[in-house]
Amino acid sequence: IYFIAYGLGQLFWGLFSDAFGRRRALIISLSGFTLASFACALAPSFQFLIVARLLQGLMGGAPVIARAMVRDVSSGRDAARMMTILGAILTIATMFAPVLGSGLLVLFDWRACFAALGLLGAVFLIYTIMKLPETAGARRPERFTLRFLLHSGRFLFATRAFLVPLTVGASIFAGFVSVSSVGAITVESAFGVGPESFGALYAFAALSNTAGALFAGQMLKRFTLRQLGSIAICILGLAVLAHGVLIFVTPSLQVFWGAVCLYVLAFGIILPTSMAAAMEPAADMPGFAGSLMGAMQMAAASMGAALASTLYDGTPRAISMSMAMFGGLAITALLVGRYGFRSKI
Repeated sequence: IYFIAYGLGQLFWGLFSDAFGRRRALIISLSGFTLASFACALAPSFQFLIVARLLQGLMGGAPVIARAMVRDVSSGRDAARMMTILGAILTIATMFAPVLGSGLLVLFDWRACFAALGLLGAVFLIYTIMKLPETAGARRPERFTLRFLLHSGRFLFATRAFLVPLTVGASIFAGFVSVSSVGAITVESAFGVGPESFGALYAFAALSNTAGALFAGQMLKRFTLRQLGSIAICILGLAVLAHGVLIFVTPSLQVFWGAVCLYVLAFGIILPTSMAAAMEPAADMPGFAGSLMGAMQMAAASMGAALASTLYDGTPRAISMSMAMFGGLAITALLVGRYGFRSKI
C-alpha cells in the first residue's frame, strides 16, 4: 500500500513543484508526511494503520522534489555528480535504517519506528522553512493542468534521450529489488543465515552501492556521462554473466553474495547517472520528468519484486534469474539506444 501510494504521489509532487515552486511543495509534502507518520504511530487498529500508511506514501514527495532541485541548479556532469552524492547518502541511510529500526524495537515497540519517522520529518520541515531557498524561479500555475501533463508526457516519452536512460535505470532497479523482496529468506533457507545476521550481510551490498555512487562521482570529474555509462555497463555485464552461471549451479554463500554485490556496484553507478542523463532533455520541467522517472522506477520495482517472489524456490536462483534478466534488459536498452541514435549515457 505504501509503495503504490508513493509511486502515484510522485507524479503529483513533481508537477506541483514545477507549477508552484520547490520550497512550497517540499513544505506541504513534509508536513503531510510528518502528520501521517505520527498517525501511524498512534493507530488504534490495523485498518487505521493501512490508511495512514497510504497517506504517508502519497505525501512522500521529498525525493522527487530533491532531484528537481538538483536540475534547477546544475546540468550535465555537475548534475550527475550531485545525483551520485544523493545516491551515496541514500545507500548509507539504508545501512543504518535496519540497525536503528531493530534498536527501537528492542527498546520500545513498532510504534516507535513511525514516531521516529515523524520526528525526522519534523526536523526536515523546520530546516526547509528556516533555511532552504527556492530554486525553481517564477511560479507557473498553468503547468498544473491535465493539458500540460498530457503534452509534456508525450514529449518526454517521444524523446529518446529521456526514454533510453529511463529504461536503463528502471530495469536495473527491478533487478536490485529482488534482494529486498526475497534476500533475507533466501540466505536463511539456502545458507542458514538467520534474520538477525542478515543486516550485517546486507551491509556489504549497501557498501557496494555506496562505492558505486562515489566511484561515479569521481569518474565524472574526468569522463563524460557516455564514457562512464560504458564503464558501468561493462561491470553490469560481468554481473549478469555471473548470475547467468549461478542459475545452473549451487554456489557458496561467498560466491553468491559476491555476485549480488557486483550487480549492486553497477546499480550504484548507473541509477544516479541515468537519472541525471534523463533530466537533461526535461529543460524547464525537471519536476515532472523526475516524477515520471520515480513512478516508472516504482512500477519496475513492483514487477521485480513480484517476479522474484514468484520464482523463489528456496534456492538463490530467484535472485540470480531476476538480476540476469533485468540486468540484461538494461544492457540491451542502452545498446539499442546507442546503436540507432545518440544517447548521453
